[in-house]
Amino acid sequence: MNLEKIEELLDSGEFAKALTAIRKGRAKREAGPLYLEAEALRGLGLFAKAISAFAAARRAAKHDEELLLQCFLGEARCHRALGNEGNALASAKEALKLSKRLGMLRADADMEWALALRLVGKLAEAAGMLEKLRNDYRKAGDYAGETFTLWALGGLYRLQGRYAEGIAAFEGSFKSANKAKDEAAAGYALFGLGGILRVAGFMGRALDCYVRARKLFAKTDDAFAKAYAECGTSNVLRQLGRLEEAFAGYERAHKLYSALSDWADLGFVEWGMGEIRRKNGDFAAALKNYRKAAELFKGRSEPRGEALTLLSLANLYYLTGKTVKAEAQHAAAMQHIRRHNLHTHLETFT
Repeated sequence: MNLEKIEELLDSGEFAKALTAIRKGRAKREAGPLYLEAEALRGLGLFAKAISAFAAARRAAKHDEELLLQCFLGEARCHRALGNEGNALASAKEALKLSKRLGMLRADADMEWALALRLVGKLAEAAGMLEKLRNDYRKAGDYAGETFTLWALGGLYRLQGRYAEGIAAFEGSFKSANKAKDEAAAGYALFGLGGILRVAGFMGRALDCYVRARKLFAKTDDAFAKAYAECGTSNVLRQLGRLEEAFAGYERAHKLYSALSDWADLGFVEWGMGEIRRKNGDFAAALKNYRKAAELFKGRSEPRGEALTLLSLANLYYLTGKTVKAEAQHAAAMQHIRRHNLHTHLETFT
């Protein structure tokens, strides 16, 4: 097996080809090929399978601490993508500990620790770390590092309701990605920008971002990005009143996220479908979607998704004449929102 060739395939985003080559050429379950297999699976958006492969690589690595560090970083990224709060923190912590001892990949380990903190709602602490990393990357002229850090800050500012700063961060991420000549990173910056523009009420600009991102990922192996494009575009179309187009997009996103076992993002799809059905007066079907969304969000570090679902349920109960139940549900939603320091109840354009 030519591991260098496989690494080149991974670097160029040809994850399916890399995975085929690894599985065809691997005679033994050795640590190096297992790690590359995990990276290929992660690139394909198959995060649950990638986690298993990273764990197998760690077991095979034994005393190769450099590879162990890379595996912990990979696991942290996958757990974070799936909203696995405890596991993301644990993997990021192990990566940070190894990084300090070995004196390598410190910026990567700091980044994953900051993102794990963001995941569990420690936004102020995460922001401080990310802003420091952004400044370090900027001083070093590291466009790739700056791209990712600005993307992470954009999402954090959105959660804090700091829309102007979030928009600027995502725009900066997109510019840095272009300087780094990284189309995938540019696409994810556009996703972030589209999302924050949407909740800020700039629908035309938001839709343009998703259209541009979709084109960037159309011919890639990134199934997660393709699902993200479908869901994000549908969110905008729903808010523009183009409900049939939006629902069809949600159905496509539902199929893609289900294949990836990405239950947290699938929760947002179920919620969006429920919103359309509620607007169309199909209250029974909407209720089913909201309940599915609530199940999918539970325990997956998606407090905003949980808040949206609680608020939508309160609205639906009121529409069906269940005022007492609606008031109780709304009170529960507000308690949840304040506990997580969110502003979801004020998001008019959601």
